[in-house]
Amino acid sequence: MKNFVAASIIAADFWSLNKEIEKLEKTEVKWIHYDIMDGHFVPNITIGSCELHSLIKKTNIPIDIHFMVNNPDYIIPNFLKLIDTKKIKNITAHAETVTNIKKLSKIVQNKNINFGLAINPKTSVNRILDNISYIDLALIMTVEPGFAGQMIISKCIKKVEKLKNFLIKNNLDIPIQVDGGIKLNNISLLSDVGANIFVSGTGIFKTKDYKNTVKEMVKIIDS
Repeated sequence: MKNFVAASIIAADFWSLNKEIEKLEKTEVKWIHYDIMDGHFVPNITIGSCELHSLIKKTNIPIDIHFMVNNPDYIIPNFLKLIDTKKIKNITAHAETVTNIKKLSKIVQNKNINFGLAINPKTSVNRILDNISYIDLALIMTVEPGFAGQMIISKCIKKVEKLKNFLIKNNLDIPIQVDGGIKLNNISLLSDVGANIFVSGTGIFKTKDYKNTVKEMVKIIDS
């Protein structure tokens, strides 16, 4: 698949979200990455369905939802009943908290939405490998989830490499998404080992020129 950048909206200026979206629309960003945190699975609480309703109306960029919650088997099916799913490209839940990955993936996929499975830095990549037949995307967190602006944890790079080698060996076309601490000066560390979708928050929103930043990121991941 073609590699691309996703913008993590958690790092945007929410008091000027209209302007932030307008800036993103002018970049090569392919997805808006939308984190939903419950304050239990991760020590932070973020945005939910009400904010998502507004976002869906304001952008034509496809949306990628990342659920960092304790009970995704209950929350995600109910969430799907509340939102307009037309612009939702992917929904990811964490292997650490999903009770029935096969069942949840079917619920999501039946809405014509891809299903992703995520792991935290301390979780073995085997959790993804063991469930590879149920997923459309694999997300490897490269920081401890919960807050923007952290540094990449180096051991997570090895996980990406191990997963990529497995996918190649088994002739599987499943994108590897990486999320956490990704910036222009380190994105090559992950592209070099086979990542495909690069989620960047402060790496985009803390720069002066979003368009140029994303353009330079795309150059690196395409090289």
